[in-house]
Amino acid sequence: MRRAQPGDWAALRAVRLAALADAPQVFGSTTAREQGFGEDEWRRRVASAPTFIAWRADEPVGLVAVVGRPQDGPGPQDGPAPRDGPAPVAEWELVSMWVSPDARGSGAADLLVSAAVDAARAESAQRVVLWVADGNARARAFYVRAGFRVVGIWQTFTRQDGSSFEEEKLVMPLAVAG
Repeated sequence: MRRAQPGDWAALRAVRLAALADAPQVFGSTTAREQGFGEDEWRRRVASAPTFIAWRADEPVGLVAVVGRPQDGPGPQDGPAPRDGPAPVAEWELVSMWVSPDARGSGAADLLVSAAVDAARAESAQRVVLWVADGNARARAFYVRAGFRVVGIWQTFTRQDGSSFEEEKLVMPLAVAG
């Protein structure tokens, strides 16, 4: 497992397209949409968020990214809102998580989630969140085992093509250093 660099764009493309082909019902995008992305888009994705690829020899077999989401407003424990500058990034979202069927159970998922959480923690994240598709029981059970908490929040995610699915929010609070 290693953090992707811009030069890894082709491997990122390959593993992401494999994920979309394997489990189209659980992702917010489609294979057809992402097949049309050029090298510039894949490089932009690597540069825009910490992205990790799991490898077996020289084959990419897993993927995860973690994206900082600005805080909508101060929570009761967050103190006053800043007067100037961007909103603090208290919450990081784990996205694009996937491990190939033949690598499941190998520990790759644990390594990917750990790397994503460590990247968020290095940015002083207060929590990592994710959305898991309704019916994806194996993934949900894995996330709970990995330390995410069920919080009882659901949403309908609508893709650009108009199709939609229900998903559940899970949260992993991170210890605040101090």
